[in-house]
Amino acid sequence: MVDIVLVYPPVSLGGRYKKVATGHEVAPQPLIYLAAYLRENNFKPQIIDSNALGLNHEETVKKILSYNPRYVGITSPTMLISAAAKLSQMIKCLNPGVVTIVGGPHITAVPDETMKMYPDIDIGVLGEGEITLVELINTLDKRADIGKVDGIIFRDGAELKKTAQREFIKDIDILPFPAWDMLPDLLAHYQQSAARINRIPNISLVSSRGCPFKCIFCARNVFGNTTRTHSAGYVINEIKYLINKYKIKSASFEDENFVVYRSRLIEFCNRVIEEKIDITWDCASNINAINPEILSLMKKAGCWQINYGIESGSQRILDFIKKDIRLEKVNEALKMTKNAGIVTKGYFIIGHPTETLESIQETIDFIKKIDLDVFQMSFMIPLPGTEFYSIASRYGEFNNDWDNMNIWTPLFIPSGLTRADLEKESKRAYREFYFRRAPIATYLKRMARSTNFFKFFKDGFKILKFILEND
Repeated sequence: MVDIVLVYPPVSLGGRYKKVATGHEVAPQPLIYLAAYLRENNFKPQIIDSNALGLNHEETVKKILSYNPRYVGITSPTMLISAAAKLSQMIKCLNPGVVTIVGGPHITAVPDETMKMYPDIDIGVLGEGEITLVELINTLDKRADIGKVDGIIFRDGAELKKTAQREFIKDIDILPFPAWDMLPDLLAHYQQSAARINRIPNISLVSSRGCPFKCIFCARNVFGNTTRTHSAGYVINEIKYLINKYKIKSASFEDENFVVYRSRLIEFCNRVIEEKIDITWDCASNINAINPEILSLMKKAGCWQINYGIESGSQRILDFIKKDIRLEKVNEALKMTKNAGIVTKGYFIIGHPTETLESIQETIDFIKKIDLDVFQMSFMIPLPGTEFYSIASRYGEFNNDWDNMNIWTPLFIPSGLTRADLEKESKRAYREFYFRRAPIATYLKRMARSTNFFKFFKDGFKILKFILEND
């Protein structure tokens, strides 16, 4: 018997997204947290990750209904909301009694619009979902008034009703470890791209919620600016569990900014060193959060790469998007990171509001002169819930196409530029960065490690093909 099936919808790859995708890299964190909390509260959940399993809609629905659940919960970013709605519709056609519940960043950002557009979604969970979902199912089982459950939007006849906002969980250590055991084979389905792997097997973890920064393009729909972290002890124990059960050798922390939580970082690093935990890891950091002392400690504790969101080589653009960093500080931080023996990766965006060919050239010139080992450039996307979403049309042409809202599809074209400009300049940035001696040598050195060779070769060949071909 299964009470609720938790679903990650099928993903349809197209355009550039298909060309650069190297696999399903990150386990569906919302679902494994929800499943663990439901299980702890005496419910019987089941997870179906359609993307990892390569299931289409028909196969997913067949698998869902084979468990004969009372409820189906579907998590959905913006680009998958129509896929989530299609699953809801198909489920309702075959079994109208199943209650369809959708959560995630998209419905949290635009709940009324989403519910009006997709009538087969019965209930939307807004924001953090663990406590809300348990309360919701208990209330539904008792046939009580769900209007008293905070953090949802639901249908009352032809009317939509939204309840009070759910308070954030102050101490997220109250949550059990994610239900890793309910996923398909971790080692077969959830390995990061070569650019994020130091040793294999690798696993992606999330150890905090919320982001303290205010970049205009960041969606903080679910967790907001209220930052909360798992304790160092929680993270250490979860890593030990993953090492013992799955023989994990490296971890990728998917936190918005792992380094900003300084006291926890120091405790985490010291425990990894003192307890001789055999793990290497990479993480993201704000440029302003590091110094030589903390970098040295991180290196000793197994940190091999830091991923910096730099976004642009134009100070004017950085100021406009409220990035709150200075270009000279970027250069300084990357040098410190390299001096500590840690690989530097920089994330950049093309197609910012007020972007010009001149500012794009500034970015290309910048990436070639700084101490950067790995470079990634994506397109600026006005996601629902971001500040940029509400102002995008003032600064260019915005195609508000939910189905294609991924960082590899240019849906926003700044005034004075064309889609062809953005695609051409993006490719040129990749070529001018990677077709140089130092980046090539770095990649070949990493590829030479025997455990990584085939994955590096496969992923590297796919990216090289993408860089060289014309769109």
